[in-house]
Amino acid sequence: MNPMFDFSALPPHLQRSLSASLQKTITTPTIICSQDQIAANLHSLLQQLEFPASDVYFPVKVNHTPEVIACLNQLGTNFEIASLGELSILETLKISAQRIIFSNPIKIPSHICAAYHYGIRDFAFDTETELEKIAIHAPQSSIFARLSISNLGAEWALNDKFGIPQTEVVRLMKKAKELNLNPSGIAFHVGWNNKNPETYSNAIGIVSELLEELSRNDIHLKFLNIGGGFPAHNCDSYVLLEAIAHKIKPQLDALQKQYGIRIIAEPGSFLLANAAAMVCKVVEVIQRENKRWIFLDSGICQGFQWVMSQISYAVIYPYHIPKETSFQHYIITGPTCDSHDVFAENVHLPDTIKSGNFMLVFPAGAYISSAQHYNGFDYPETLVIG
Repeated sequence: MNPMFDFSALPPHLQRSLSASLQKTITTPTIICSQDQIAANLHSLLQQLEFPASDVYFPVKVNHTPEVIACLNQLGTNFEIASLGELSILETLKISAQRIIFSNPIKIPSHICAAYHYGIRDFAFDTETELEKIAIHAPQSSIFARLSISNLGAEWALNDKFGIPQTEVVRLMKKAKELNLNPSGIAFHVGWNNKNPETYSNAIGIVSELLEELSRNDIHLKFLNIGGGFPAHNCDSYVLLEAIAHKIKPQLDALQKQYGIRIIAEPGSFLLANAAAMVCKVVEVIQRENKRWIFLDSGICQGFQWVMSQISYAVIYPYHIPKETSFQHYIITGPTCDSHDVFAENVHLPDTIKSGNFMLVFPAGAYISSAQHYNGFDYPETLVIG
């Protein structure tokens, strides 16, 4: 480690990656991502949930950097997509269709066609019209129901836009069979960064009831997809996952024993969030009346727009600080001409910060680089008409 820098606030593998990077000449802003940290995070998840890597379906929307996808591919995970754009990324890397599920419950018909043509046969749904669409564009495929559940404890709830009420699942599974589709699973999502073990447990309890009811109707499913949402942002993800696993593992074991069902998951932030930090530089330090501003060479409009949804990121001064150093309160802002381009206010940092110093924004592994073409959807073209 370079004695000039202090990365102690970061996970160990990322510390080593940053130390090696900052000893070289790097152009900022740059996101430094540690493959070793991704591998360590995956190992922790598999150990806690007692999964093989093949039961992990990484959501491409979390980080679609080809090197990240290649790393996860080498580690043995499978993948989840939400669009043709994300499928194109996996196709370029020659990920086989048998390792991909299409979990977006409301899909564009041409995207279903492309996925079916590629060989994908596992599609999510949460409406009757979606079943009809899949039956037309991906005949005889396997379908899995996105269940509506509580997102209590989530930092960002996802249960308003998607999900089938428990009372409708059996009817829609019967409808799927009428359409010559194959009911294969149930999926749920507890919402992003959910720290409440009870929410996961309650969702599995609902699934247990549904599996019994489906079995009585001669519908036997192959898998339960417990989704993502495992806490990983600005928290001790390993301790929290251990608490969640301790709560739900007995339930999952019981379902596997009773119904022979496979358990899969779609962790994203847990694998990637703390595996990267953005390295940027101080452009200028400005005093305006009673406010002190640090301008960085990258801002929230460069992938961190989640700040506008009240999601916070740590801004780290990555140097060893002498004991006698005085501190000031700063507003940390980006380089754009917009007043909302603010990472954080009232940040306590040394009064010796100057133009050219490195700064880190953390965590930066999840949903930052993939904010470009998010979920595989491009910006619309502009036609200028005379």
